[in-house]
Amino acid sequence: MPIYDNLLVRAQSLFADHPAIVDGPVRQNYGELVERVRRLAGAMTQLGLQRGDPVGFLGRNSFRFIEVNLACSLAGLIHVPINFRLSDVEIDYIVADTGLRLLFAESRYRGRAEQTVVWSDSDPVRGDNEYEALLYSGHPADFDDSPVESSTDDVAQIFYTSGTTGHPKGVCLTRGNLTASALDALVSLEMKRRDGWLHASPMFHLVDAFAIWAISLVGGRHIINHFSPDEFGPLVEAERITKTSLPPTLLDRIVREPSITNYDLSSLELISYGGSPMQDAVYQRCHETLGCSMLQAYGLTEGSGFVCHEVRDNNPLPKQAMNTVGYPTLHTQIRLLDETGNAVPDGEAGEILIRGPRVFKHYWQKPEMTAAAFTHDGWYRTGDIGRRDHHGRYQIAGRRKEMVISGGENIYPAEVQNVLLGCPGVTEAAVFGVPSVEWGEEVRAVVYAEGVQAGTLTESDLLVYCRTRIGGYKLPKRIYITDEPLPKSGPGKIATNQIRTRYIEESKQ
Repeated sequence: MPIYDNLLVRAQSLFADHPAIVDGPVRQNYGELVERVRRLAGAMTQLGLQRGDPVGFLGRNSFRFIEVNLACSLAGLIHVPINFRLSDVEIDYIVADTGLRLLFAESRYRGRAEQTVVWSDSDPVRGDNEYEALLYSGHPADFDDSPVESSTDDVAQIFYTSGTTGHPKGVCLTRGNLTASALDALVSLEMKRRDGWLHASPMFHLVDAFAIWAISLVGGRHIINHFSPDEFGPLVEAERITKTSLPPTLLDRIVREPSITNYDLSSLELISYGGSPMQDAVYQRCHETLGCSMLQAYGLTEGSGFVCHEVRDNNPLPKQAMNTVGYPTLHTQIRLLDETGNAVPDGEAGEILIRGPRVFKHYWQKPEMTAAAFTHDGWYRTGDIGRRDHHGRYQIAGRRKEMVISGGENIYPAEVQNVLLGCPGVTEAAVFGVPSVEWGEEVRAVVYAEGVQAGTLTESDLLVYCRTRIGGYKLPKRIYITDEPLPKSGPGKIATNQIRTRYIEESKQ
């Protein structure tokens, strides 16, 4: 029996009495979780859904997300997590694009699909709502009653990308992709039965969703939370959380909470972070305050989550190795190629290409776009620029599309961003290119400063700081300073495209 089919059998056989779900007052052991998952899978089948039908989920982190995720896997349905922070138009596009047969959603999203099953976020288990009524309406599905033999090549989940240009793309991940991702997580994050994983990052994104299968495979605890920095300390202390995954912006908010040192954080062992660089000062503050290993990762939706991860042997990292994303996972191969398609030597920048069991199957109903994303020999072009050092570790320089060509020189925004983040007083930074009559393009930056430095930091100070750390051609032509945090995307990454568009419009005016 393949892992994705064996996951629930294993959980019921080995971990039935072990805690599985902690979601506020909701407590379930694995026996209870598996029983509810079987009931939900059976109820969806009795609604007339068939293997391969898409089923959406639209709501905040909750025990229901895990139940729907696992029930879809058991019933052979395609799970479609939807970012609840999207606009109504964007949500409607995803519903229409996938042709959702069924949507599980918080009550404010009623009527979004052909069939919508709703609840209120505060509703308890066995509460009076449509979700619980459906779950207990039919007979539990058996583990071996599927009329169609499952395959590792079956699409299991569709994650929609942010859609920075045009409509978002549905990234189709197979059962094999998700299995490889879960196994890589077990190795890279050293997951064990005693682990308590904090689902604080949004489950609709792979920054966290990978952990649903991985933690369930080892019988660990799923501790679910709507992220709030002031709740991190008390939750870690109360639930003895051991591991989680969060972007640097949210980690910095956690350690800046005045009360964080009042709590016992000794259970924390490892935090995986990624999505943007972490300045040295923030890394040191997080490492000292939280007292655990801080390991950076590099991932993408098309790679089923993180495909590179730092290891604990290198933690804490020497200063010269800061912001390395470590080594490829066991199920990932990586190439770095220049613009002519030739491999680049260690230390030089090249586009990251990946291949292996984690690479997605295709974009939903977009065959031409899928074909264009791969080389003739099956390597996926990520569009990201990276370097490999002589130890085999990788660093991310930025997006190929974000690369700024100024006066014939290639400039990677992430390099400039890293330098700006090292300047005292700078908490967040966004770097981007804008059209220039003289240079073709020129570099601009926006930084968020807070604290004592916020009122005194000047553009001149920042330029002087940068000039001694990067080549003159990489210096921003303008640096804007704001006293408000920069806008973020769903997974907590700085929304550079949004910032760039705003500043271009303002410059025109």
